[in-house]
Amino acid sequence: MGCAASTAEIPIELAENKDTEQLTVFDSKYVVPGPKNMMLHLKAKVFSFSGDSYQILDSNNENKVVFQCQGKFLNFDHKRVICDADGMPIFVITEPLMQIDDKQVVHRVTPEGKPSEELFRVGSNFGNTAQYTQNLKNTKGDAITLNGKMSLVSMKGGIWLGPAGKGQAVAKVCSPVTYKDFLPDDFDRNDYIVEIPPGVDSALILAMVLAYEKMEQTYD
Repeated sequence: MGCAASTAEIPIELAENKDTEQLTVFDSKYVVPGPKNMMLHLKAKVFSFSGDSYQILDSNNENKVVFQCQGKFLNFDHKRVICDADGMPIFVITEPLMQIDDKQVVHRVTPEGKPSEELFRVGSNFGNTAQYTQNLKNTKGDAITLNGKMSLVSMKGGIWLGPAGKGQAVAKVCSPVTYKDFLPDDFDRNDYIVEIPPGVDSALILAMVLAYEKMEQTYD
């Protein structure tokens, strides 16, 4: 099962990533174990929500909670903190002040939800139709680059290790309509699915997708 024809321009085929260390940035516990792809159920504009907690579910695993956006961790500048299923903070996304472009910065966080070490940045072209990481390293210290071509307007797109459309596909963005014959009916029309194959750090993919979503909100 997969997102057939995820983009009109670029066919995206996901396969298990054999070199798990290459695509582990946060922790090996967030690497999709397989054999099935993880399918994160996300709500559009998650960072615009009130102080209520928001659960991110794996729709391909009995709607298991895999991440949370907990309102109690709203920090001093109202940046949302993403936590694991147990409520432990993993990362926060901030936007540098006085920047010319629209980059987002992904940080590790303290137990109190405050930004600490900068892990990487996510930028985009004009119009936000192509996204890319900067200064991204895996847990071995090797530099890697992810490139995305995502659109939440059409709920289509993908993320690649290496050049978009030519590198290794590591995630897809799809409308839940694609899975209407397989998934529960508890989807809002603005919800979307992020599909991640085994062997890929799901927290890394989530961070890039949410950074893109924050940039997309600047065009609303």
